[in-house]
Amino acid sequence: MSEAITGIMTNAGKNYITTRALENKGLDVKELVLANIPNLNEHAERNPNEQMPSSLRITHRRNIDVSGYVDANTVAWAVVLEQDIGDFDYNWIGLVTKDGTLLAVDYLPLQRKRQGVNNVHNRSFVLKFAAAAALARITIPAQSWMFDYSPQIDALNALSLTTATAQVNNMYRTLRNFFLMSDFTVFTKEL
Repeated sequence: MSEAITGIMTNAGKNYITTRALENKGLDVKELVLANIPNLNEHAERNPNEQMPSSLRITHRRNIDVSGYVDANTVAWAVVLEQDIGDFDYNWIGLVTKDGTLLAVDYLPLQRKRQGVNNVHNRSFVLKFAAAAALARITIPAQSWMFDYSPQIDALNALSLTTATAQVNNMYRTLRNFFLMSDFTVFTKEL
């Protein structure tokens, strides 16, 4: 079974991290850039030499709202696109530093962000590299702001199972009662 394709660190991003580590300056990740690239295949291999899309293709830019570490070698940056943001489509996402370096990139199925109640998009970019938390100077655990939907999903699964079981039991009782109370000695055929 092949591993799912996910975002990658660009070669420019790797050089940026190396330079910043040698200068002991930490990482200065500034924003997430969303773009709509025609005919982009989300299953295609990500290009490590990827460049920033043209301004005509960029549909939204958002400063990083929050950052956190998953473990010593994994860090995450995230934005929230609130319900008043939109209308635009995007299928390309880039993590950009303050000096404009495209640190990492990923391709997505086309996402439609529309203004409106309950239309909020949460976008995170997680990178894994040696000593990531220390190099990025991130001291807050990502778990403190990443929302874990597992309890809600488990509750919905349990509710679905309970509802389905109740429906099957009700159908069984109804059929059983029908056959117990039916008089099958008289059959009539309607014309």
